[in-house]
Order: sequence, then structure tokens, then C-alpha cells
Amino acid sequence: MVPLALLAALLATLGSSMGSPTSTSTLVMIGDPPVVRTPDERFATLPQLGYPWTPRYLQMKHQGNQFLRVHYIDEGPRDASETLLLLHGTPAWSYLYRKTIPTLLAAGYRVVAIDHIGFGRSDKLTDPAAYTHELHVATVVNTVRDLDLKGVTLVGHDLGGPTGLSALSRDSGRYRRVVLLNTWLPQGDMFSSLSSIKEHLPYLSFRGLTQVLGRNVPIETVFSVATQSSAAELQGYVAPYPSSLYKAGPSRWPLLIPTSSSDPMGVENRRVAAFLEGWGGPALVAYSDREVFTLPGRDLFRRLLPRACTATVNDAGHFLQEDQGPAVAKLIVQFIHGQC
Repeated sequence: MVPLALLAALLATLGSSMGSPTSTSTLVMIGDPPVVRTPDERFATLPQLGYPWTPRYLQMKHQGNQFLRVHYIDEGPRDASETLLLLHGTPAWSYLYRKTIPTLLAAGYRVVAIDHIGFGRSDKLTDPAAYTHELHVATVVNTVRDLDLKGVTLVGHDLGGPTGLSALSRDSGRYRRVVLLNTWLPQGDMFSSLSSIKEHLPYLSFRGLTQVLGRNVPIETVFSVATQSSAAELQGYVAPYPSSLYKAGPSRWPLLIPTSSSDPMGVENRRVAAFLEGWGGPALVAYSDREVFTLPGRDLFRRLLPRACTATVNDAGHFLQEDQGPAVAKLIVQFIHGQC
């Protein structure tokens, strides 16, 4: 199974990656606490990799007088009848959607894809403790408001799901529908029973390795084992990270997933779950046929969104946009057109 292969590959990198030097030859440090910004030349080959879109940036206030630069792409007509907001999880960035976006643009939609802080072309806090669920939610809320997006279809994958749903719950008038892809809304109850522990074991195993690897998490290994990417395509996933100093975001985000009811993200996710029960908007919930990490979310979404469309994306692992990008896009277009 891919999850077992992924965990084995991560273990194999442990000895060689720990203690590896951190290069500062192209380091750009900004503000206090320190923030690094990936040099633009790291992204020079993106057009050849299927990601040709113009980078755009917003400034988001972080703390005090510090501002963080948030990267996003914004393609398609500004007056389109449909606006899609694409949210990635970890350790991906908006590059993950490059095989999905062309079909969405061909349908006439406006497509906005954000890079969360610590990922892609957005600024990267160097202190892992600076990353919180609230930071990622604020990035979405502020971007949607700054761009004055309305009638939004939220598309959330992995941790982009709970992040986006939290943003939706705080400003629901801007959203029209949701698409949830290989994601979940963990409530902090994964240790509530032996069956729950077993169900969450793939994530718990990944969590343990992430804690050990820290900023040495091998991004290329994750995607080479967990996707059908070519060697060339893998370079787009590692481009944001010239060295381990830039990887505080990927090292921290998986650890924010709540393992107890008192964890901040667990408290927030329970609030969001209560909101969804009364929301009533159109929803599509889809999992790939080889997904294991977020499957515990499926039953919860069935209860919270009983009228949601459901689908299975075949021949795809956790990063289903990478493995079956056009099929995912077609599924979204059909859903928007009312074909459930």
C-alpha cells in the first residue's frame, strides 16, 4: 500500500537527513520573528511544468507591524458566473492544482488559488511554533475579503478542507458551495476508542515521523512515493524549499491536527461542525480509491452534510489532483452544473 511505502521511505531518509546543513546562500530574512522568502529563480521552470500563471501577492498583517506576503493566482474573467477558490494542504502548494485549473478555466470560471504561509511562493515563518490553525484560516479570510470574492465555490484538499470550512463559517455570505477532496474535520477524538485509533493509524504514523524529522521532512520523497509524478514534475514541489530553514510550515502543519478535545483546532472544528449542520449549501465530498489518511472524515461529513453529492476518484492516491487532475476538474464542473 502507498501509505506503508511512504512511511518506509520517510524512515529511510531519517539517518541521511538529520543534521544536514542549512544553506543560506540565497537567504532573504524579513522581520522579527524571522521570515524567509523563496527566491524567484527557484520557480523559473514552472511554465514548463504546467504552471504558467502570473504570481500575485497580498500583504497580511501578522503581529505588531509585521506583514507577510501571501501568494495567489487569479485567472479567468473577473465577472465570471462562477468563482472557485482552491486550497491546498501539506506539504503541497497551489502547484498541486496545475492539472485541474485548465479545465476549470475552459468552463469559463474565475479561479483563485492561494499558497498558505509557509508554502509555495508565500512567505515562510522560520519558527515552527509560529504556525497555528488560526494563521492559516486568517490567510483565507483576508484573501477572500481583499479580493472581494463573492459566490465562491470552496475547493479544499487535505488540511485545506478544515481551513477553508473555518473561513467559510466566519464569512458564509461570500460562499455558494463547497467541494471537499480527500479531507476531514478532526474533532480531537481519535483516541476515544480502539477502533478510532485503528482508523486514524495512517495519520498517527505519519505524525510520529513528522515529529522526528522536523524540518528535514523530505518533500520530494513524499510526492515521489505518494503520487504518479514524473521526476521533472517533482521539482515543482521542492522548488519552494532551498533548504531545511524554509520547511517550518510542512514540519508543523500536520502536528496541528487535534489529538485531544482541548486542542485549539479541535475546539474550532467542533464549532465548524455545528455550523455545517445548519448551513445547507450544496456540497460535494470526494475521496480517491487509494486514500487512507483522511478517510475518518467521510462518516462525519455524511452526518453534517446529508444531502451532499459523493464521489470516488479512481486510480489516485492522497494527492488526487496530481494523479487525476482533469478527472477531478470534470467532477467539479459537473457538480456546479447540478450533475450529482
